[in-house]
Amino acid sequence: MNLKSLKIENLLKIPVILVVLIVIVVIITVITRISEIGTTTIGTQSSNPESVIPPVETNPGKKQEDYLKIISYNNAINIENAFYNWQNVFDIFAYNLNDTIFKTSDSITRYEKLSRIIRNPYRKFYRGNSDQIIEEYGSVILEECEYYKLDWRLILAMMKQESAFTPDAVSHAGAYGFMQIMPRTGSMLERTLQLEDHRSPVNNLKAGIYYYAMLVGRYYDAGDTNKYKFALAAYNAGSGHVEDAMSLAYYHNDDYFDWDIVKEYMKLLAPGNDSLHRKVWGSSPPNRVFANWRESYYYVENIMWYWQQYKKIYPLPEDTQKPKKKKKRK
Repeated sequence: MNLKSLKIENLLKIPVILVVLIVIVVIITVITRISEIGTTTIGTQSSNPESVIPPVETNPGKKQEDYLKIISYNNAINIENAFYNWQNVFDIFAYNLNDTIFKTSDSITRYEKLSRIIRNPYRKFYRGNSDQIIEEYGSVILEECEYYKLDWRLILAMMKQESAFTPDAVSHAGAYGFMQIMPRTGSMLERTLQLEDHRSPVNNLKAGIYYYAMLVGRYYDAGDTNKYKFALAAYNAGSGHVEDAMSLAYYHNDDYFDWDIVKEYMKLLAPGNDSLHRKVWGSSPPNRVFANWRESYYYVENIMWYWQQYKKIYPLPEDTQKPKKKKKRK
């Protein structure tokens, strides 16, 4: 190898070395810039040292968290407003009003007016297809009511409330027929009355009338009017809840055979009255708490009102007789 060729080879290496040096310089520069960015601090000192809000947002995550909290809070408020006074709205539907439509867009004024209409004993009454029911099943209803000493028009009122005179009506709980008999109760009544079933219209009426008559006998000591009211409440809610309410009335030295008094104690069987329950029974009520007390409360009032309307539509000679005065309990 001669000297000339060696010099040419060395000269060719110079560009490569320069490229390598440039790359190294670029890498060092980039690393230096990144380091400076990492060590730079954000000035948060305000010209107003007492300012509550810093001039620079130092935690954008916090802002997003606060926004989510606000959105959640607003949604909670919207839900609360949507269900505000839901108990009163439930009262309207539990009262089984068939002659007025309640819209969710109604104003508070209309709501209050509607509430007064519902509780107005002179509100308009729709008899339903009671004439057709009497024509088709009147003989069965009259025969059963005569045997059990019941006013057949009261049974008519129960049928209107329970099933709107629909022979195959089924509730969400599984109650069936004119008299809305629950399956377990129906099985018991089938054995007692020796019925093949309790779902056919005639057998449903026989079973339901017998069961109500049995409850009337259970509360016979309450007197002529009250025994029917107590029996209605027990037919709807079960005798256990009714007698728990009677126990509360007795505990407070009230007349536990007066339905108008006892019905106000039904609400005290609801959840949230634990201290009272422990004071009376030492624990929860014997037949458990009763959250759906409003249904029974208005169920009785509704049927008693229907009964009075059917008395006007189908009057009987005995309706003109003066009722016997109730003896005061000592």
